[in-house]
Amino acid sequence: MHDLSECTLLIVDDTETNLDILVEALADITEDISVAMDGPSALDTVQNSPPDLILLDIMMPGMDG
Repeated sequence: MHDLSECTLLIVDDTETNLDILVEALADITEDISVAMDGPSALDTVQNSPPDLILLDIMMPGMDG
């Protein structure tokens, strides 16, 4: 298995409960987790600090997939 401790992660979901669950579940793997609750915020994060991995909810209001 690969060491992901230095991996940067962005989680994008419009449901705060889902974000909380994913952050808690993945916190043991890496400490560098960013979250966004909408597409524009996710794009800002990607432009300013590109993550190594993005977990994306593809069904969100406004901007999806």
